[in-house]
Amino acid sequence: MPTIVDFAYYGALQLAWPWIAWKVAPARGRRHLAGLAERLGRCPPRPGQRPCIWIHGVSVGEIRAAAPLIDALERELPEYEVVLSTTTGTGQEVARRGYPDRRVFYYPLDLSFSVRRCFDAIRPDLVVLVELEIWPNFLGEAWRRRVPIALVNGRISEKSYRGYRLVRRWLFDPIGKIGRFCVQDETYAARFRRLGIPGRQIHITGSMKYDQLRVAADADGGAVRRDMGVGEGEAVIIGGSTHPGEERALVLAYQRLRARAPGLRLVLVPRHTERTEDVRRLVTDLGEQPVRRTERLQAGDTAPLPPGAVLLVDTIGELGRLYAAADVVFVGGSLIPHGGQNMLEPVLLGKPTAFGPSYENFIEPVERLLVAGGARLIANEAELERALGELLERPEAARAMGERGRQALLAARGATARTVAVIRHLLEERRRPRHPRARG
Repeated sequence: MPTIVDFAYYGALQLAWPWIAWKVAPARGRRHLAGLAERLGRCPPRPGQRPCIWIHGVSVGEIRAAAPLIDALERELPEYEVVLSTTTGTGQEVARRGYPDRRVFYYPLDLSFSVRRCFDAIRPDLVVLVELEIWPNFLGEAWRRRVPIALVNGRISEKSYRGYRLVRRWLFDPIGKIGRFCVQDETYAARFRRLGIPGRQIHITGSMKYDQLRVAADADGGAVRRDMGVGEGEAVIIGGSTHPGEERALVLAYQRLRARAPGLRLVLVPRHTERTEDVRRLVTDLGEQPVRRTERLQAGDTAPLPPGAVLLVDTIGELGRLYAAADVVFVGGSLIPHGGQNMLEPVLLGKPTAFGPSYENFIEPVERLLVAGGARLIANEAELERALGELLERPEAARAMGERGRQALLAARGATARTVAVIRHLLEERRRPRHPRARG
């Protein structure tokens, strides 16, 4: 039977149908309709009778953050089959490429019939949510089936906390159906406690992102530079995970810096590849020559880039490796009010890394880095050129900063092992026989 939440969704659908129709129009609909059958719960049934751990990450960042946990679960709990779901198409691409032998599927739309079909097909013994993904029908279905749910790498912003507090107080309690909260630090733990989550269910495990160092450090900077077409002696600025407005600021800073240091190269990696054409036009309008990485790859072009050309990376899943080619890194989503993007990858490679004042999504690692003197915080767009110029002109000091940042993050590893211990205990609890209550 439909739930109250379903009727709320159907009402919202009636109001939003013009926007939805525009989104799924032929010019852009393929991306939004990808995996529609699976989103409606029509997943092929999972074969065999092995117990199952279902890991869900919304998109690329969550799947990458879960990588050490996936490996650890398969190593330490080999009797369980680990399956993966994502919400976005880019998340699907990264998950399928990274785990070609695993079952990867789209997370169901939060309609009761979609969720039931998906649970029937997957038959999970445990659901693991990476970071915080709250959908009432999904959590309610797991609750009814007595399938425990664990939140891992958990964090909750102050804004989200206020929203969940309002929902939990006046409407319903989806978050209370989560059995274990493995959170990144005490700040997030305190917010969950203030939401009424019992302290025994909350574990401060740290961030699993620190445990990915061994994967990222394998990149060969020289080989990556040659692959990108960077010439000998060129200094490389990489703008990673950039958002609208940040590419313009980077190109303008690059132009002024190149006037002082001609052997300079700018690499732009927009956070969303669908913005590639907009960024290409922006670079052209500012008088620079953009070169798309996909075009070079398709042509098998390994020649050096034209002098001064801006490399525009429009591939998915490469950024962590490409950082190895950088002399200086700027991480986007931070000069605009977005909350920041993952700055751990370049820092873990020892790269001198800068970012702007909006880093709400990464408060704990940023504080750790700033205390250690292992990163550069830029106050505003006007400071961008000066900060990048100082890091380029003082390479020894920049490298020392990068190494301080790397060592600070190395010291924070171990979240994966602590998370696995919580999951193992939760599974043991599920396997214990339920004793009937004594009758008086």
